[in-house]
Formats: sequence, structure tokens, C-alpha cells
Amino acid sequence: MRTRVLNSKFLILDSALAAVLSLAACRGALPASAHARDESGLKPLELKPAKSGKPVAGAEIDAVAVGLPPNRTVDLTWETVDGGWVVEDGYRFRGKRFTESSKALGRANVDAAGRLETHFSIPEDFGGMHTVTVADAGKPLAQGGLEVTQTFELHPSEGPIGTLVELRVTGFGWRTMESTWVVNWDNQEVGYVSATGTRGTAVARFRATGPVGAHEIKVYTGYMGQSYLNHEQAPNAYLPRPRFVFHVTPGAGAATGGYAEPYQPQKIPAAEISVAGGSLNVTPSQGRVQTRAVLKGRGFPANASVSLIWGTQVGSRVSGNGFAPQERQLATLTVGADGGLETALAIPDDLGGMHTLSIRFGDKTLARAFFAIETSIVSMSPTSGPAGTPVTIHLKGVGWTDVDNIYVATYDNAYMGYACGFNSQGDVVINFTAAGSVGRHLIDFYPGIYQGSDKDQQLYRLPQLTYADDHPGNKIPALRFAFEVTPSLTLSSHLTSK
Repeated sequence: MRTRVLNSKFLILDSALAAVLSLAACRGALPASAHARDESGLKPLELKPAKSGKPVAGAEIDAVAVGLPPNRTVDLTWETVDGGWVVEDGYRFRGKRFTESSKALGRANVDAAGRLETHFSIPEDFGGMHTVTVADAGKPLAQGGLEVTQTFELHPSEGPIGTLVELRVTGFGWRTMESTWVVNWDNQEVGYVSATGTRGTAVARFRATGPVGAHEIKVYTGYMGQSYLNHEQAPNAYLPRPRFVFHVTPGAGAATGGYAEPYQPQKIPAAEISVAGGSLNVTPSQGRVQTRAVLKGRGFPANASVSLIWGTQVGSRVSGNGFAPQERQLATLTVGADGGLETALAIPDDLGGMHTLSIRFGDKTLARAFFAIETSIVSMSPTSGPAGTPVTIHLKGVGWTDVDNIYVATYDNAYMGYACGFNSQGDVVINFTAAGSVGRHLIDFYPGIYQGSDKDQQLYRLPQLTYADDHPGNKIPALRFAFEVTPSLTLSSHLTSK
């Protein structure tokens, strides 16, 4: 397996063949067979779908080559990449990073005439150009290229306001121009769709909104997270831009107020122990602020007085003063005669994400466990009123890292703005004004990326619809709200007087 680090634009393959295939793909035409370099002695490997249709993940592919050494059993290898989003030190977003890799497709027999005829299934993998190599005991004999294309499915296709809609995708590429699509609802941008850390497969989630009837959903390419409208004239014009229609049906739909989607289990580091035979754990290890938890440990100095220390981050990215770790004492505890320790505690009102709970004896840290704070909804007030009503949404536990510092809001599937949680230590209050016609209106908060150093993907402060599968760092959920716009009192009084 090769391990050369690649940038987010080009896959460097040790073959002029790959360059020829990539050029052909950019022009929208994939050759049925690829001609190998004369000086290498490689034979062309013809690759085409076994049935009618495009080469997509899971499709059966027929592979044929002639002029090979006869009576051999050969290996078929799929060239690809490994990698995805990069978050350094648990908080610093660095964009994408990939390395070349390969995957065995299986073995096949070359007949006495030197003909290879076999088939394989396209792996669930990144889309775009892939090289398939035939080798005998490690020596390449034949090579061909296959352009894996994207698939898009929408489920369901109808339902009342608030119906959760899933756009299921496969075959997203890792290269810049093949890695990002954008969802428009009735010609308004909802957010972007990516599958960078999930090998090209992910699910985008958003909600149906608007009046009863048909609503247009268009999926555009847009590597910067914005819809590229004249895609027919783009260098990647060969890529699909699917269209769907969703029918909003009558019904109660989304209830007013708000809710957070279920949290995925966070990756909690193992406890750090500096005493022989010691242990420390907190149960539960994730939850909202003020969660009632129990801390248990053993192996500590008998009858010792120890401190329970809470670790967090304090600061801001925009004040110019930066940020830094901070610790504070929560309690003084007494270790039992057997070296055991057990105490109940309420998780502090603090930033979302990972925090430390340390047992300290004097200036020595004996053990450290970890707790992940989840974002929670405190309130939405009010939940109904005429257009122009001031509305306040209050959150706790918003994070501080580059990838969970913000939530990005849409109003009826149109971008509204974003809110940060670091400077206010996770306590976030959003004020806006209700708008639109009489009826139910949706406000959705999506995870986003606050900032980073990757200049190729300016996806910052935009809604990421594939947050549950492909968000870098913590997999934080979307927050869903609904507001009922009621008839204006002035209008109602006027009609009554008539």
C-alpha cells in the first residue's frame, strides 16, 4: 500500500494511464478500455457494467483483458484513497487529508489463450476515477480505469410540514470538485451535502416546509457550499444534478416549540491514572448541563483529603486575547479507608464538548476522567404570534472547538445566520423576528464548521446537512423548532368590525 499524502485536488497515480482517464472523465466520456503505456508492457483492461446503467457503488462490472501470460491465477486490485476530515488536538480544523491505498477485489484465472474474463462489484467507496490493476505475484499485467458516479435517493416524497426528509447519497468523490453538493428547496439554499469522512456515502437530513402542494428540490454541485447554477458550462459538467419534487400534504405537522435530535454517543477517552492499580469513572459520561452523575474511583491514598477539579476552556476566537484551559475546584472529598472514592455531582453549566474531572492530592493529579456536555434547549419564547413577533431561543452547552462552536440556522429552509457559543461559555441566546404568512414555520439549527486552514473548502458557517454522518469531530445533532404565525390582531379587529 502506498502512503503518499495527497492534497484535496489530485490523486497522484504512478501511471500516465490515470492522467489520460482523468482527462477523459472531465470531458464527460469514459473510454470502454484504457490503453496502457507501451514501455511498461501493460495490457488494456476493459471495464464496463455487466448490466445497463451507470457504474455506481455495488454495480457488477465485467473485466476483460487479452494477451496476458496464459494459465495464471491473477489478483485484481482497486486503487483508492484513505483519509477524510482532519481535526488536530481535538479542536483545530485542518480540512482534508488523503493517502493512496488499494483494496483487493479478488482473484481470477487467465485461460490458455491469455484471456482474462471476470467480474467484480464496485466497492462502496469514493466516487470519481479509480484504477483497476491485474497483477501476477505482484507484477502488474493489465490496467484500466472506471469512473464511479454518484447516486441520490429522496425519502419520503410527501408528508405534512415538519416531515424529516432524507437525501441518501453514494459515490461522492474525495477530490474538490466531486466532494460537495448543495440542496435548494424552492430555489432557496438549505445547506450542503458531503461524505468526506464516510467514503462517499452519507445521508442529508432537512425538513419539509411551506404551503400544501409541490415543492422543488434541486441538488447542485458547489465545492464552496454554494449552488453552482450554470453547471452545464462547468469543468465538471458530467456530474449529476438531480431534481426531486416533494409534496407537502395537509396535517398538523411539526409541533410548536423545539427539540434536539438524539445525541450520538461521543468518543470518551479512557481515564488517565497515575496510581498503581487505580481507577476512575463517571456515570453517565455524557449529558446536558446539570446532569446528575456519580464519580467512582479506587486505589487512592487511604483516608486522604483530595480535591475534585473540573477542567474546561475559557476565551474567545475574536477578542484578540485567545483562549486557554482553565480548572476550578468543585469539591473536597475524603478517600475511604479502603482507598475507594464515590461522590454524586451535578455537571457544571459550561461549554459543550469534552471536559475533565480530576482527583488531585496536593499538587499531584492521581486520576482524570472525562465527561462530554451535550447541547440542550432551555426554551423558545413565544411559540406563536403574528408576523413581526420577537422570538427568543435559549441554548445551553454549545461547544468551543472549530467544529462545534456554532449552530447555523435556517428559516423555512432558507439560510438565516449562525450563532457562536464560546465567548458566553456555552450559553447562547438567539433573537429574531417571526415572518411569513399565517401558519407553521420551521427554524432548524444545523452543526457547521466555524473556521479552519483549508483554503480549498470554504464551507465555514454554512449548514451541513450530513451532520449525523460526516461532521468532522463531534457528531452533534440538529436542533428543530417551529413557530406558528397567527393572524394579526389589527386585521382580525378590522374584519370583525365589518
